[in-house]
Amino acid sequence: MKVENIKINQLIEIEVDSDEPSASLPSRIEEIKDEYLYISMPIKKGVLFPLRVGQEIKIIIRYRQSFFAFKANVVGRRREPIPILIINKPENIIRINQKREYVRLETSLTVRFRILEDGDKESIICQANTIDISAGGVLFSTKQKVHTSNKMEIELQLAEEGPILCIGKVVRVFDKDQVTGETKVAVEFDNISEGQRDKIFKYIFDKQREWIKKGLLD
Repeated sequence: MKVENIKINQLIEIEVDSDEPSASLPSRIEEIKDEYLYISMPIKKGVLFPLRVGQEIKIIIRYRQSFFAFKANVVGRRREPIPILIINKPENIIRINQKREYVRLETSLTVRFRILEDGDKESIICQANTIDISAGGVLFSTKQKVHTSNKMEIELQLAEEGPILCIGKVVRVFDKDQVTGETKVAVEFDNISEGQRDKIFKYIFDKQREWIKKGLLD
């Protein structure tokens, strides 16, 4: 990937060195000028993530089914019409291949799932509501009996982005809620295309921007 391949409205991810485990924070290229890129300020845990002028960050971009990255310094900030970071344009971009953590969004969406039984027996299709989602997995609540390491087919409805269809693996089953009788189930996507991940990533980004405009996030 070349620097000139960076385009306005291109979705990107930001990684920041900190004491906490790093997660990729969704952002977008808002403007491009001769020496600088203007990117939307990232959000973490429902608030704008503070990045100081002079701070070094890592930018990750997906291009033609591969991931590329470069490091940049924050050289300025702007609040209107939306919170913006100004970073220096890179001289070069390198291809990367890494295990990533994904930012999660608390949201209630319809999810349908079918547990894949041994011997490929047919199982019932269940419906539940999500508690949160990320490009790496989903947390939902259900009365259906589920076990850790179960594989399941998942259909996740993302409104304008359309449905996400993939295979997931149950990585954690929480204790049953004695009032509702429901159990929280954490599923990691095990067989999902990068195109499907991009849809989830875009949904999370768009929701965060929408909530900022409505004043629901600080």
